[in-house]
Amino acid sequence: MDMQAFAVAMAEALDGTWTVEPGYHGHRDRVLIGPDGEDVHVCYSDWEKAPRLRLSASLPAELATIRHRHGNPAPLHEITVSPAKTPETVAAETARRLLPGYRATLAETRELKQRLDDQAAARDRLAHAIADPLGATVQPPGLSPLGCDPQEAIVRYQGPLAGTATVPRNCKHVAFAFSVASDDAAKVAAFLATFPHTDHPTKSEPKRKPTDQEMPHFTRDQVSRAVNDGADLVIDEVATRDRDDDLINLVVNAALTRLDNPTADLDQVITECYDTEPSEVRSWWSDWS
Repeated sequence: MDMQAFAVAMAEALDGTWTVEPGYHGHRDRVLIGPDGEDVHVCYSDWEKAPRLRLSASLPAELATIRHRHGNPAPLHEITVSPAKTPETVAAETARRLLPGYRATLAETRELKQRLDDQAAARDRLAHAIADPLGATVQPPGLSPLGCDPQEAIVRYQGPLAGTATVPRNCKHVAFAFSVASDDAAKVAAFLATFPHTDHPTKSEPKRKPTDQEMPHFTRDQVSRAVNDGADLVIDEVATRDRDDDLINLVVNAALTRLDNPTADLDQVITECYDTEPSEVRSWWSDWS
C-alpha cells in the first residue's frame, strides 16, 4: 500500500489545508497536519487478524503535557477502517467519526492552557506588588525535580521582618514566613490582630434538588464522541470482519442522524451519510447468514 499517495489523497479530500509529514514506521504510516494544528496519524497494520488502517488523533506535545500534569488526561481518539476503502471515503469517515471529538478535546485543552497562563500572570503581578513595598526580590517559579509545572512565586525580603511570601498560582492564599527581633514581636502581633478573623466556621447551605437548568446537558459533539468511541471499542475488542464493522458504523450513522432528525428513516440516513444509493448499502448484508 502506497501510504504517501493515500495520505496525500486524504489530505486533499479533507476540509481546509492539510499537509502530509513522515510517520514513525517508515512506509507504513504518515501524519496529517490540519489547518488548526490537528495531528492525525494514519498507520497501515497487517499483523492483526486482518489488515486495517488505524487513524489516531493526538494533542501537540505542549498541550498533552498540560493535560497530563494537571490530572486531566486526554481521551483516546482513534478509529480503524478497512484499507480497501478509497482515501476519499476514509477522509469522510475521519471527518465524521474522529475529528469532532478530537477537536473538542483540542479546544478544551487550549482553554485550559489559557486559564493556567492567566493564573500565572496574576500570580506574578501579585508577587511583585508584595515585593515592591519591602524592597524585596521575586524568585520566579522553576520546574520541580519531578518535572511538574511551576506553581509558586517566592518573594524574599530582608530587614526587621526577614522572610518570604509564597504566592500560589491561583492567588487565593499567600503564605508569609518571617522572623522578627523579640523587642518588636509584640508590635507585630498587635498589627496582625488588626486584621479580621477568618477562622469562624460558615453555615453550610442545605442540599437541594438541582433544577432543570443545572442538570447535565451534552453537546452534539459529546454525544458523537461517545457513540463513535463505543463503536471503536466493540470493533477493537471483538473479532469482527469488515462487514461487521460496516454494520456497526451504519448504526452509529443512524443514531447521530436521528439525533438531528428523530423521524429519519434508513434510506434518509444512507443518503445523508454515504456516497452511494440506499439499495447498494442495503445489499452489503443481503446474503448475510
